[in-house]
Amino acid sequence: MARKRLTRREIVQEDKIQAILTGIYEWSSQNRSWLVAVFAVVVATILGSYFWQTHEANRSQEFQVKFAEALEIYHASVGEESSDEEKDEATSSKYHFQSDQERREKALEGFSAIAEDAPGWHIGPLASYYTALIKQELGQTEEAQQILNSLIEESTETQIKNLARSLLAQIAQLMSDHQRATTLLEGILEENSSSFPKEFVLLQLAHNYEAAGNAEQALKFYKRLIREYPTSEYSQQARSHIDRLETESGLVPQN
Repeated sequence: MARKRLTRREIVQEDKIQAILTGIYEWSSQNRSWLVAVFAVVVATILGSYFWQTHEANRSQEFQVKFAEALEIYHASVGEESSDEEKDEATSSKYHFQSDQERREKALEGFSAIAEDAPGWHIGPLASYYTALIKQELGQTEEAQQILNSLIEESTETQIKNLARSLLAQIAQLMSDHQRATTLLEGILEENSSSFPKEFVLLQLAHNYEAAGNAEQALKFYKRLIREYPTSEYSQQARSHIDRLETESGLVPQN
Protein backbone atom coordinates (compact mmCIF):
# COMPACT_ATOMS: atom_id res chain seq x y z
CA MET A 1 0.00 0.00 0.00
CA ALA A 2 1.46 3.30 -1.07
CA ARG A 3 2.38 5.74 1.71
CA LYS A 4 0.09 8.72 1.94
CA ARG A 5 1.79 11.85 0.70
CA LEU A 6 1.98 14.71 3.23
CA THR A 7 0.44 18.00 2.33
CA ARG A 8 2.55 21.14 2.30
CA ARG A 9 0.86 22.31 5.50
CA GLU A 10 1.62 19.03 7.24
CA ILE A 11 5.25 19.17 6.09
CA VAL A 12 5.65 22.72 7.44
CA GLN A 13 4.04 21.70 10.76
CA GLU A 14 6.31 18.65 11.04
CA ASP A 15 9.36 20.82 10.36
CA LYS A 16 8.33 23.20 13.16
CA ILE A 17 7.95 20.34 15.63
CA GLN A 18 11.32 18.94 14.59
CA ALA A 19 12.90 22.35 15.04
CA ILE A 20 11.43 22.67 18.54
CA LEU A 21 12.65 19.21 19.53
CA THR A 22 16.07 19.95 18.11
CA GLY A 23 16.20 23.22 20.04
CA ILE A 24 15.23 21.49 23.29
CA TYR A 25 17.90 18.82 22.75
CA GLU A 26 20.61 21.40 22.00
CA TRP A 27 19.62 23.52 25.02
CA SER A 28 19.61 20.45 27.25
CA SER A 29 23.04 19.44 25.99
CA GLN A 30 24.46 22.89 26.64
CA ASN A 31 22.92 23.13 30.11
CA ARG A 32 23.35 19.54 31.23
CA SER A 33 25.25 20.40 34.42
CA TRP A 34 22.65 22.96 35.44
CA LEU A 35 19.80 20.50 34.82
CA VAL A 36 21.53 17.81 36.87
CA ALA A 37 21.96 20.29 39.74
CA VAL A 38 18.29 21.35 39.55
CA PHE A 39 17.20 17.71 39.47
CA ALA A 40 19.34 16.96 42.51
CA VAL A 41 17.84 19.91 44.40
CA VAL A 42 14.31 18.80 43.54
CA VAL A 43 15.01 15.23 44.67
CA ALA A 44 16.67 16.46 47.87
CA THR A 45 13.69 18.74 48.57
CA ILE A 46 11.20 15.92 48.07
CA LEU A 47 13.21 13.53 50.23
CA GLY A 48 13.78 16.19 52.86
CA SER A 49 10.07 17.00 52.99
CA TYR A 50 9.21 13.32 53.30
CA PHE A 51 11.68 12.67 56.09
CA TRP A 52 10.66 15.88 57.89
CA GLN A 53 6.99 14.93 57.77
CA THR A 54 7.83 11.45 58.99
CA HIS A 55 9.96 12.89 61.79
CA GLU A 56 7.19 15.31 62.81
CA ALA A 57 4.58 12.55 62.74
CA ASN A 58 6.79 10.37 64.95
CA ARG A 59 7.32 13.25 67.38
CA SER A 60 3.60 13.97 67.52
CA GLN A 61 2.88 10.34 68.32
CA GLU A 62 5.63 10.34 70.95
CA PHE A 63 4.14 13.41 72.66
CA GLN A 64 0.66 11.87 72.61
CA VAL A 65 1.93 8.68 74.24
CA LYS A 66 3.74 10.67 76.94
CA PHE A 67 0.67 12.84 77.52
CA ALA A 68 -1.57 9.78 77.88
CA GLU A 69 0.89 8.32 80.38
CA ALA A 70 1.01 11.53 82.43
CA LEU A 71 -2.79 11.68 82.40
CA GLU A 72 -2.99 8.07 83.58
CA ILE A 73 -0.61 8.90 86.43
CA TYR A 74 -2.69 11.94 87.38
CA HIS A 75 -5.84 9.79 87.66
CA ALA A 76 -4.11 6.81 89.25
CA SER A 77 -5.41 5.28 92.47
CA VAL A 78 -3.96 6.23 95.86
CA GLY A 79 -3.68 4.26 99.10
CA GLU A 80 -3.57 0.57 99.82
CA GLU A 81 -3.69 -1.58 96.72
CA SER A 82 -6.71 -3.83 96.31
CA SER A 83 -6.11 -7.52 96.94
CA ASP A 84 -8.88 -8.47 94.56
CA GLU A 85 -7.10 -10.64 92.02
CA GLU A 86 -10.20 -10.88 89.87
CA LYS A 87 -10.26 -7.21 88.89
CA ASP A 88 -10.19 -6.50 85.19
CA GLU A 89 -6.54 -5.90 84.28
CA ALA A 90 -7.55 -4.31 80.98
CA THR A 91 -9.26 -1.40 82.73
CA SER A 92 -6.92 -1.06 85.71
CA SER A 93 -4.03 1.40 85.73
CA LYS A 94 -0.47 0.18 86.01
CA TYR A 95 0.21 3.10 88.36
CA HIS A 96 -0.54 3.23 92.06
CA PHE A 97 0.69 5.69 94.67
CA GLN A 98 0.78 5.85 98.43
CA SER A 99 -0.33 9.48 98.60
CA ASP A 100 -1.88 12.25 96.51
CA GLN A 101 1.33 14.22 96.94
CA GLU A 102 3.36 11.45 95.32
CA ARG A 103 0.80 11.01 92.53
CA ARG A 104 0.67 14.72 91.73
CA GLU A 105 4.43 15.19 91.78
CA LYS A 106 4.93 12.28 89.38
CA ALA A 107 2.22 13.57 87.02
CA LEU A 108 3.66 17.08 87.23
CA GLU A 109 7.02 15.74 86.12
CA GLY A 110 5.46 14.23 83.01
CA PHE A 111 3.29 17.21 82.03
CA SER A 112 6.10 19.71 82.64
CA ALA A 113 8.44 17.79 80.33
CA ILE A 114 5.85 17.76 77.53
CA ALA A 115 5.09 21.47 77.98
CA GLU A 116 8.80 22.25 77.70
CA ASP A 117 9.51 19.98 74.72
CA ALA A 118 6.37 20.67 72.67
CA PRO A 119 5.48 24.38 72.98
CA GLY A 120 4.58 24.65 69.29
CA TRP A 121 2.33 21.61 69.25
CA HIS A 122 -1.35 21.45 70.19
CA ILE A 123 -0.53 19.11 73.05
CA GLY A 124 2.09 21.48 74.52
CA PRO A 125 -0.32 24.18 75.81
CA LEU A 126 -2.66 21.46 77.09
CA ALA A 127 0.23 19.98 79.05
CA SER A 128 0.94 23.48 80.39
CA TYR A 129 -2.65 23.70 81.61
CA TYR A 130 -2.31 20.43 83.52
CA THR A 131 1.01 21.65 84.89
CA ALA A 132 -0.75 24.73 86.28
CA LEU A 133 -3.65 22.63 87.60
CA ILE A 134 -1.32 20.33 89.54
CA LYS A 135 0.80 23.20 90.83
CA GLN A 136 -2.38 24.79 92.19
CA GLU A 137 -3.30 21.52 93.88
CA LEU A 138 0.19 21.37 95.39
CA GLY A 139 -0.18 24.88 96.79
CA GLN A 140 2.13 26.52 94.24
CA THR A 141 -0.53 29.10 93.40
CA GLU A 142 1.70 31.90 92.13
CA GLU A 143 3.48 29.65 89.64
CA ALA A 144 0.15 28.23 88.50
CA GLN A 145 -1.21 31.73 87.86
CA GLN A 146 1.86 32.69 85.83
CA ILE A 147 1.43 29.68 83.57
CA LEU A 148 -2.30 30.30 83.10
CA ASN A 149 -1.82 34.00 82.34
CA SER A 150 0.78 33.07 79.71
CA LEU A 151 -1.66 30.63 78.11
CA ILE A 152 -4.35 33.32 77.89
CA GLU A 153 -1.91 35.79 76.31
CA GLU A 154 -0.02 33.47 73.97
CA SER A 155 -2.29 30.58 72.99
CA THR A 156 -4.05 30.78 69.64
CA GLU A 157 -6.63 28.17 70.64
CA THR A 158 -9.87 29.36 72.22
CA GLN A 159 -10.36 26.13 74.12
CA ILE A 160 -6.99 26.45 75.85
CA LYS A 161 -7.64 30.11 76.69
CA ASN A 162 -11.01 29.24 78.24
CA LEU A 163 -9.56 26.37 80.27
CA ALA A 164 -6.96 28.78 81.63
CA ARG A 165 -9.61 31.45 82.38
CA SER A 166 -11.80 28.94 84.18
CA LEU A 167 -8.99 27.69 86.42
CA LEU A 168 -7.80 31.23 87.12
CA ALA A 169 -11.36 32.15 88.09
CA GLN A 170 -11.48 29.25 90.54
CA ILE A 171 -8.20 30.42 92.06
CA ALA A 172 -9.55 33.98 92.31
CA GLN A 173 -12.68 32.71 94.06
CA LEU A 174 -10.56 30.82 96.58
CA MET A 175 -8.69 34.06 97.23
CA SER A 176 -12.02 35.96 97.56
CA ASP A 177 -11.12 38.08 94.54
CA HIS A 178 -14.66 38.03 93.16
CA GLN A 179 -14.12 40.89 90.73
CA ARG A 180 -11.24 39.08 89.06
CA ALA A 181 -13.25 35.86 88.90
CA THR A 182 -16.18 37.70 87.30
CA THR A 183 -13.96 39.27 84.64
CA LEU A 184 -12.44 35.91 83.71
CA LEU A 185 -15.75 34.05 83.54
CA GLU A 186 -17.44 36.79 81.53
CA GLY A 187 -14.49 36.59 79.14
CA ILE A 188 -15.43 32.98 78.43
CA LEU A 189 -19.07 33.91 77.78
CA GLU A 190 -17.98 36.56 75.29
CA GLU A 191 -16.14 34.03 73.15
CA ASN A 192 -18.09 32.96 70.06
CA SER A 193 -17.17 29.36 70.58
CA SER A 194 -18.94 26.25 71.81
CA SER A 195 -15.69 24.62 72.91
CA PHE A 196 -16.41 25.31 76.57
CA PRO A 197 -19.66 24.46 78.45
CA LYS A 198 -21.29 27.87 78.88
CA GLU A 199 -23.85 26.48 81.35
CA PHE A 200 -20.98 25.66 83.69
CA VAL A 201 -19.67 29.22 83.33
CA LEU A 202 -23.11 30.64 84.15
CA LEU A 203 -23.26 28.47 87.28
CA GLN A 204 -19.78 29.61 88.33
CA LEU A 205 -20.70 33.24 87.77
CA ALA A 206 -23.83 32.84 89.87
CA HIS A 207 -21.84 31.12 92.64
CA ASN A 208 -19.28 33.91 92.49
CA TYR A 209 -21.89 36.67 92.85
CA GLU A 210 -23.56 34.73 95.64
CA ALA A 211 -20.25 34.39 97.51
CA ALA A 212 -19.70 38.14 97.07
CA GLY A 213 -23.09 38.83 98.68
CA ASN A 214 -24.75 40.07 95.49
CA ALA A 215 -27.98 38.04 95.55
CA GLU A 216 -29.60 40.02 92.73
CA GLN A 217 -26.82 39.28 90.23
CA ALA A 218 -26.56 35.70 91.43
CA LEU A 219 -30.28 35.17 90.76
CA LYS A 220 -29.87 36.75 87.32
CA PHE A 221 -27.31 34.16 86.26
CA TYR A 222 -29.05 31.20 87.93
CA LYS A 223 -32.24 32.08 86.02
CA ARG A 224 -30.33 32.61 82.79
CA LEU A 225 -28.85 29.14 83.20
CA ILE A 226 -32.29 27.57 83.58
CA ARG A 227 -33.70 29.60 80.69
CA GLU A 228 -30.91 28.88 78.20
CA TYR A 229 -30.04 25.34 79.30
CA PRO A 230 -33.21 23.84 80.83
CA THR A 231 -32.01 20.24 80.41
CA SER A 232 -28.52 20.85 81.75
CA GLU A 233 -27.26 18.83 84.69
CA TYR A 234 -26.63 22.16 86.45
CA SER A 235 -30.24 23.35 86.20
CA GLN A 236 -31.38 21.54 89.33
CA GLN A 237 -28.56 23.17 91.32
CA ALA A 238 -29.61 26.55 89.97
CA ARG A 239 -33.26 26.01 90.97
CA SER A 240 -32.35 25.11 94.54
CA HIS A 241 -30.19 28.24 94.82
CA ILE A 242 -32.95 30.41 93.35
CA ASP A 243 -35.52 29.18 95.89
CA ARG A 244 -33.17 29.76 98.80
CA LEU A 245 -31.92 33.18 97.64
CA GLU A 246 -35.41 34.50 96.95
CA THR A 247 -36.51 33.36 100.41
CA GLU A 248 -33.47 34.74 102.23
CA SER A 249 -33.20 38.03 100.33
CA GLY A 250 -36.91 38.73 100.06
CA LEU A 251 -36.55 39.39 96.34
CA VAL A 252 -39.84 38.98 94.49
CA PRO A 253 -39.71 36.30 91.79
CA GLN A 254 -40.07 37.78 88.29
CA ASN A 255 -42.21 35.94 85.75
